[in-house]
Amino acid sequence: MPSRLLLPEMAQAALASLLHGIASARAIRVVNFHATPRYRQDEFRAQIAAFATLFEPITIANLPAAIDGSWPHARPGLIPVLFEGFRDNLDVMLPILEENGFTGWFFVPSAFPKVPADEQRAFAAAHLLHLPARDEYPGQRVALNWDELRTISRRGHVVACHTRTHNELRTDTPTSVLEEEISLAKAEIQGELGQDVDVFCWLRGAELGVNPEADRLLRRVGFKYLFSNYRIQRLA
Repeated sequence: MPSRLLLPEMAQAALASLLHGIASARAIRVVNFHATPRYRQDEFRAQIAAFATLFEPITIANLPAAIDGSWPHARPGLIPVLFEGFRDNLDVMLPILEENGFTGWFFVPSAFPKVPADEQRAFAAAHLLHLPARDEYPGQRVALNWDELRTISRRGHVVACHTRTHNELRTDTPTSVLEEEISLAKAEIQGELGQDVDVFCWLRGAELGVNPEADRLLRRVGFKYLFSNYRIQRLA
């Protein structure tokens, strides 16, 4: 996630809301990953194993309880998020998550999986999708494909929408761009998975209030949750 906090215009009220949530024990722990190369596998395994001693997994089914304060477990919940739809998320990180009982949350820009393999590195460079310093798939694709994402979903993990082209929301983003990054992205993912996609996140984690037209469209097409930099917001 980014270093900056992208809040709506009423930033003071937003900050007060965040502090109220923390004070009322509604803090959700989220750990973010992007590319997860094999040369860091031991580091990832140690990190996730440590988390398994401290946290319960948050799934799409128990997310409402984590948000509203009715969490039934003594240990707090944790969401491991894997951004961008990189192939090494499946090859390296998913087995580690499953070894430790965690649900992975895969946030995918919907256009990326269908980019031809020989164009994926250029697409990544053009859309701020940062590949590892060491290329572990020379001459091969670096993105997850839809067959793999369907498998990930069938194994009980969450596939979420990270826009269509890894786009950042701005206050003046045109409606035509919003339609592509929200409506078309949702339709593409749902068409490929054959199921509803309820969760959305912008590049750099904009939250509700930054762009009211985007907020209306997210709700209109049926997203239920917006993941932003410092909180998860209900849309329905």
